Amino acid sequence: MRRYNLIQPQKLVVEEVPTPQPGPDEVLIAVKSVGICGSDIHAYYGQHPYISCPIVPGHEFAGIVTQVGDGVDEAWLGKRVTALPSLVCGQCHNCRTDRFNICQELKVIGCQSDGALAEFVKAPADKLLTLPEAMSWEEATLIEPLAVAVHAVRMAGDVVGQRVVVYGGGTIGLSVMQVAKAYGAREVILSEPDPFRRDLAQKLGADYVIDPTSIQPVKWLENKFGAEGVDLSFECVGIEATVHQAIASNRKGTTIVIVGVYSKPVMVDMGLVQDRELRLLGTLMYTMTDFSEAMHLLDQGKVQGLPLVTHRLTFDDAARAFEVIEQQKGSCVKVLIKANE
Repeated sequence: MRRYNLIQPQKLVVEEVPTPQPGPDEVLIAVKSVGICGSDIHAYYGQHPYISCPIVPGHEFAGIVTQVGDGVDEAWLGKRVTALPSLVCGQCHNCRTDRFNICQELKVIGCQSDGALAEFVKAPADKLLTLPEAMSWEEATLIEPLAVAVHAVRMAGDVVGQRVVVYGGGTIGLSVMQVAKAYGAREVILSEPDPFRRDLAQKLGADYVIDPTSIQPVKWLENKFGAEGVDLSFECVGIEATVHQAIASNRKGTTIVIVGVYSKPVMVDMGLVQDRELRLLGTLMYTMTDFSEAMHLLDQGKVQGLPLVTHRLTFDDAARAFEVIEQQKGSCVKVLIKANE
């Protein structure tokens, strides 16, 4: 089979290798669609804190089960599926309490194990989800990033009637915004410097958008809402500036959910966190419940996924994905790689 291997930062090469064979409790999936994630971009530039080269990227994917390993029901053969890319020990405290997303030995397909930017990928059978019959391959590939958003919003607690700010209008930020709206948030404000993404946010239901290059979000929110302020914020960028904005903008006694991936340590004004009794809440990936809920939200049309897909490439042209992302930043949100016909 062919696969794309990131052998060193900014060097993605196509390789011909033997097709992997599923081990016990695993299946082999013929990949039909794979997404390029923000984490993949960090890894491509050698800036992801937990991904090292060489690595075959790809943790957002969907396809057809073509082989099953020992212990796996053959009924999976031929099924249209997606899979949680979580490789876990199953034994640690978090695994035993259904929080395998923070397994002590967590590895992720496409991050610490060969991923789906390939013609075939292996996955644990217990992490499979059968796709709704009418769901397209593209929508199915978007279940994974949407599950990140579902997990973040569910971790924040009840958002009904709350005023929510989302920092960052990439795939995750736009997904968090939609999930918060679907779960009953009163108002959702999105802060994003890129005009294309701000426009997309409004089309997807943002009540307000902020251009942080023209006005500080702290000032905008203060002018708009005064002492009532913000009930809940989601930091979906992974940079120091947006953490500072959230800490400075949130009303006392509220929550800031950290969703973004940080390529380097940041300085946080813990004095304000303490004085304002703010809650900084980290989130990582998702559980099976989050993944199933993401699939349901897409299938029922409660969240829109396809508008996030701005670029599509064939598998033969996949090496251009990161070039496209770099050259078309102003109009690029989600890049999907489709299997050759």
